[in-house]
Amino acid sequence: MSIWTIFSVRWDFLTELCASVPANGKLVEPWLDARAPEVMPPGAKTIDEIQEEVLDTLANPALAPAPLRVFQRVDGQLVQRAATIRAHLKDCARVLSAQYIGKIKGERSFATRMVNGLYPDPQQYWIPILRPDGSRVAEPDGIRDKPVHARGPRGEPINALKQFEWVEPARLDFRLMVLGKSCSQKDLETLAQYSGVHGFAGERSDGAGKYMATFTLVEEAE
Repeated sequence: MSIWTIFSVRWDFLTELCASVPANGKLVEPWLDARAPEVMPPGAKTIDEIQEEVLDTLANPALAPAPLRVFQRVDGQLVQRAATIRAHLKDCARVLSAQYIGKIKGERSFATRMVNGLYPDPQQYWIPILRPDGSRVAEPDGIRDKPVHARGPRGEPINALKQFEWVEPARLDFRLMVLGKSCSQKDLETLAQYSGVHGFAGERSDGAGKYMATFTLVEEAE
């Protein structure tokens, strides 16, 4: 008997998919530190282990320019780590639950059911970036320069240049595992209505990473 309901998921990106991982090896550790949770879950990789993994998937971490953000590469292909998909869905589920769905007295909230019952298939650690026809992507379609304007602690202007790799058109295929009947296909489709507009990966504030999701039931928990 299986405790998991499994869905095959396809994301077709409507706007360009942009990279967000620092290409320069010296920036990987502070980048990871800024994203690390306050409490690491049991069995999770340490920051040092994740840092080593990231460095192994960068093209030239010692030579890359500091402003550049890139896709990770495995076996000559551009990839996304499955855990980033889970983090994206968890964040979107919390927002959707709090600001749209709400909570019914005596029932678990939408966010609780998603966060505690929805996981990427552990057999798919790396998710290859695909073209719409299913072919894998070996190189980005280009590198874009983006000016960044901010204010320092004393209000002084800070101007910088940011660079990032991008792919368009793009697609991701992966599997999601639902604990029992924690989340229905309708729940997943509701989540995707928000998460697809929110966007995935880099440059979301500029409209990148928007997608349409398709869910297909593969196996139902008994």
